Amino acid sequence: MNKKDIDTADGLAEMLTDCSIDGIISIDQDWSVTAWNKTAENLTGLTRQSVLEQHLLEALPSIKEDKETIHAIQQAFKGYRSFIPASDEFSHRVQLENYYIPLRNQVGSIAGVMNIIHDVAHRIKAEMRLQALHSELRENFAKLQQTSAELASFTLISSRNIKEPIRNIYTSIEQLITTESRRLSDNGKAAFRRIQASLNKMNLLLDDMLELAQIGIAEKPAGPIDLQQEIKEVLEALATQIEENNVKVIVNSLCPITAHRDQVRLLFKHLFSNAIKFNETGAPQITVSYEKTAKHNMNDGSVLTREYHCITVTDNGIGIAAADKDRIFNMFEKIDSPKRYKGAGTGLAIVKKIMAAHDGFAEVNSTEGQGSSFRCFFPVSFPQ
Repeated sequence: MNKKDIDTADGLAEMLTDCSIDGIISIDQDWSVTAWNKTAENLTGLTRQSVLEQHLLEALPSIKEDKETIHAIQQAFKGYRSFIPASDEFSHRVQLENYYIPLRNQVGSIAGVMNIIHDVAHRIKAEMRLQALHSELRENFAKLQQTSAELASFTLISSRNIKEPIRNIYTSIEQLITTESRRLSDNGKAAFRRIQASLNKMNLLLDDMLELAQIGIAEKPAGPIDLQQEIKEVLEALATQIEENNVKVIVNSLCPITAHRDQVRLLFKHLFSNAIKFNETGAPQITVSYEKTAKHNMNDGSVLTREYHCITVTDNGIGIAAADKDRIFNMFEKIDSPKRYKGAGTGLAIVKKIMAAHDGFAEVNSTEGQGSSFRCFFPVSFPQ
């Protein structure tokens, strides 16, 4: 490029504006068009030669009906900058954002207004795709929630309906043993008792399934609950088991939390029951403590920055081997011999699901033969 290509400062300015990816239009005090770059030509379909020195409202008649744009131009002449979003209502704003900027001369007076036109077609298309995806996600999530609720209700109803015939079979066997005792051999009686034991085991498993189903269909927590009171009621319900096993329970000062009352009671029932069952000291001890933590180092090495209510249940039981810590929260997972400790292996799976329902989590610190500490983390700010 040599000096012949650029004769005046106006020529240079025109070349620079033509390089812009945005449309650039300028008008003087009389609203006559003084600049109209290449991008403005592409966006409007009007050539520079056809609109220069023409009144803006004659070049773009649709502006006449656009009060928002008229006001923005008037404000620019008063020294204020304005932004006008894209709109399908007016042809000069379809997928186009407009900025109106006052143009000042060397002495600072306003000589005109510059209109910068930014094409947002690509962004609008992306937003429309995102909206479509969002709508699809919401629809699928609603279907998933409905399916989950239906499945939980089905499990609830089915479990209750199955429990009744189990009770009838158990009672019938008991009556048979009583009334036909003389005719039954000892082996026959033992066989019936084994059937009753299996029925009892099935009944306990159905109880756990009912608890899981109820967690699935429970509503979100409505307000704070008194942990001290809830634990007291759980301990009262377990009073016989506690007395028979000579259990010592220490409950430190606790803070109210936002949670589902019935689920919290169920959580502590399983944690306390496990602490009593998996203990060979002859003097089980359970300690419940509380702390609020804003940062917590997870077992996997990640760090949480969210604030949590941390409730810890510590026992002096048999502990958990390091290799088994990742398995204990799985459904029907039993790390010890089934004959040694009774149960279906659902207790800690229920604990895990309860914590997930509260947008929290549970973890365990344990040493084999030295007891365990189960920590339950409830978010301080529970999502509504």
